[in-house]
Amino acid sequence: GDLSVALDQLTKEQVCKLTGKSEYAAGDLSVEIDGRVKSAVAAFCGKEEYTTGDLTREIDRRAKSAVADFTGKEQYTFGDISRELESRRAAWVQEFTGKSDYQFGDLTKTFVSNFTGKGEYQFGDITKRVGQMLFGNKQVKKEKQ
Repeated sequence: GDLSVALDQLTKEQVCKLTGKSEYAAGDLSVEIDGRVKSAVAAFCGKEEYTTGDLTREIDRRAKSAVADFTGKEQYTFGDISRELESRRAAWVQEFTGKSDYQFGDLTKTFVSNFTGKGEYQFGDITKRVGQMLFGNKQVKKEKQ
């Protein structure tokens, strides 16, 4: 009925505004969207005009560039990212613990030592440190019995 005709006319008017055309023709919206997407992809790729495969090639180029920056290698080989992550992890652990050969528990020992300010951990050190942080360095007087 009337609603369908009104919506059809309204839709055609909006498509004409979008495309800049005075008369609507079937497919105008699809052609406009296709052109805009291709234009955006061309700009993303640094090209004047889009050609098939540009987006795939550009993403591949950018990914390889990011991997090369991360690993410091020109040519990627399988496992480079994992090896770089492991190398960086090992360097961080060595720097944090001050030990060149890591043994299980070294991270925890170093963290606890840094947190408590003590070289050797004794039961209750963490609780005492948290208490000091929350309530200050108050001494509790012992009651005489």
